[in-house]
Parts: sequence; C-alpha cells; structure tokens
Amino acid sequence: MPFNADRWLRWTFHPGAWFWPAIVLGAVIRLYLVVFTEGTRDIAVWQQHAAGVRDLGLIGYYHSNVFMDHPPFISVVMSLLLRLAEATGIPFRVLLRMPFVLFDGGTTLLLASLLRHKPWRFVATAIYWLNPLSIIFSAYHGNTDSAVPFFILLCVWLLSKGKILAAGAVIGMSFWIKLPGLLVMPALVFFVPGWRKRLIFLLVTGMAALPAYLPALILDAGTVWQHVFGYRGQMLQTSAGIQIWGLRALITSFAPAFSSWPAGGIGAAVFVVQHDWLFAVLSLLLLAWLRRSCRSVQEVCITIAASYAIIYGFSDYWSFQYFAWSVPFWFFLRPWFFVSATILAGGYIYSLYWYLCGNPWLYGYWDFMGRPHWPQIVIDFRNLALLFFFASAWVFLISAVREQIVDAFRPPMAEPASSPGGPRSR
Repeated sequence: MPFNADRWLRWTFHPGAWFWPAIVLGAVIRLYLVVFTEGTRDIAVWQQHAAGVRDLGLIGYYHSNVFMDHPPFISVVMSLLLRLAEATGIPFRVLLRMPFVLFDGGTTLLLASLLRHKPWRFVATAIYWLNPLSIIFSAYHGNTDSAVPFFILLCVWLLSKGKILAAGAVIGMSFWIKLPGLLVMPALVFFVPGWRKRLIFLLVTGMAALPAYLPALILDAGTVWQHVFGYRGQMLQTSAGIQIWGLRALITSFAPAFSSWPAGGIGAAVFVVQHDWLFAVLSLLLLAWLRRSCRSVQEVCITIAASYAIIYGFSDYWSFQYFAWSVPFWFFLRPWFFVSATILAGGYIYSLYWYLCGNPWLYGYWDFMGRPHWPQIVIDFRNLALLFFFASAWVFLISAVREQIVDAFRPPMAEPASSPGGPRSR
C-alpha cells in the first residue's frame, strides 16, 4: 500500500481506534501489578519506615535508623497508610503503589499537553503509558520516584503559561515527597524570563517547601539535614559482588585489568570515583548555564533530560528506580536517544526484574539477595545502558560547549529597520 501522508497525519494528530485501547491496556497492566504482585524490597523497607514513624515518632525514628532518608511529610503519610492498611485489611503494598500510578497518569496527561504541537503526540503518549519503565516504577517497584517527573512536568507546564507563583509552589511541594527535583532547579530557573521573576520563583519554591520540613527542623534540624539533605544515593551490589550501576561497574566492564594500569591512572580513577557525585552536580550546573538561553518548552525539557543523563552516567550512588525521574523527558530529545535509552534501560530493568521474580509477569517474590549471580543477558544490558548514559552525558556537555563557541563567533544578525532591537532568543 503506498504511503498516504494525510492518513498518517490524521492517525497521529487524533486519538483513533488504536489510542484508547492502548491506554486501557496500560491501566490494566498497572492494576494487575498493584493488586497481585509483591513488588521489590523497597515495599518492605517502606513498611518498616512507616511502622517506625508510627511507633517512635518521626524524629525518634530518624535517630533509630541511619538508613531512614525520606522527607518528613511522606514519611508521616506512609505511617498513616500503614494504619489504614491495618484498619481495612488492604495490603500496605497496594496502598503504597496506587497513588504513584495516579501520579504517572498525571505525567501522561502533562506529556500529551506539552507535546500538543507535535504531529506524533498521541503516539508518544501511548508509548510512554506502555513503556515498561514507567509501568514498573509506578505500579510495581514500590517507591516514590514516579512523583518526581509529574511535579517537574507540571512546573514546566505552568511556567509555559506564565504562572510563576503556581509553578514555584508545585516544585516546592515536590520536595515534600522526594528531592531529585533539586537537580533540575537550575534548568527551571533559567526557563523563567528575567532575574526578578527568577528570584520570585525561587522564593515561592522555598516558601512552599518549608512548611513540610519546619516542624521537624525545629525539633532536630541536624538530624533532618543529615538524613534527608545529606543523602547521596546508595552503592548497591549483590552478595556476589555484581554492582547494579555506576562508574565502578563501567570501569571493570570496559577498561583493561587494573594490573595493566600505571599507578597514576589508578589514582586518578580512584579520585574520580570517590568524588563522582561532585563531578556530576558540577557538570549539570555547567550544562544548565551553557543552555541558559534555550527557553522553549522543548529546550528546557531537553536540559532536564540531559541533566539526569549526567547523573546516571557519572554517579556510583544509584538505585534502580532513578530512571523514573527522566523517562517522560526522553520524548523531547532526538530519536537516537529516546529509542536507545528505552531499549537499553528498559531491557536492563525488565530482564533483571524478570530474573529476580522468576517469571515475566513479575509475580512472586523479588529475590535480590537469593539470586546474586545474574545471567549474562542482564549484565550485557546493564553494561550497554551504563556505556550509553556515560557517553550521552559527554555528548550533551560537549554539544552545549560547542553551541556556545558557535554563538560566540557567529556574526550578529541585522535587525529589520521596522522592528525594535532586542536579545536574540533560541
């Protein structure tokens, strides 16, 4: 059948017979995972945290458990969910995951809205809703990370409408649940036009975030700062020494054996790995500064996706569900990134979870401790995903630097005589 451009545009611009079944399918899969699967160990950890907050109080539990690293608000909410589970008989794992399925639904709607001028927006919306990563992290894994992209996208949407106060309030409220939105605050600040409005945005963000932290800070500011704001992720590995992610895994997988390295090279590698979080944060700050004049919705979403790619590529302190922060922003990048990231990251997470559960339906016990030796296909997916995000981080940084150099040497464009002068925007 010959290609029909008009038919293709109608098929992509409007949700047809294919779109709503795709949405229903994604919802059914999520409902199955929420109700019938056990999820990862994060659910048991959250249940332990919830019980600790219930029994010892928030500050008391911060003192009793050095691994308690969640913000005060969501910790108290989880303790209330545990009480509700005990009162109603509804499993805690169901009550924990259902709100984040709803957050993911909101993310899907916001993605469709922000892509409204793209001819393929309904295709992208359906692909996101059926993406194994978005499904697994919202409906199966059992943590709060799926809230992060919802609040960031909502902030971007509000800023695109000129609603500075509402946008600041939204991103501030996101810190009640999880803090990774802080990593893209530079990109959001530069999306706001003018320093006066930027300061207002930052002020409102702080004012919105503070009420959820203030009672705990008054009671014990040092403990809250250490447990919540001092958290840098985890360096996870199996009992057999297989690392789930990070520069160490990248080096051991692709670099020659350490025995062949010069002493200086080993010292440099150790220094980089020990300070990887600092390098990652400095790199994303540099990226945001270099792209500060890129202020369209698509450009700011590209900066956000690139910022998280830098964290994934440069950091050793990482957990499975961190991919959830950036998946919807991949749709604003070129196809080479979106397709590769989806295949490699999705292949890694799904193949690993399949192995740890023992079946493709993720039904049963997620046995990370009891399955320390991973199949080669899982390790291959991990290695390729690692290499991809490490290389992508450098591509984004180098491209931003190159763009600045090109702009510096580009001759100024002559302004039409009838139009007033002003700064050129990209």
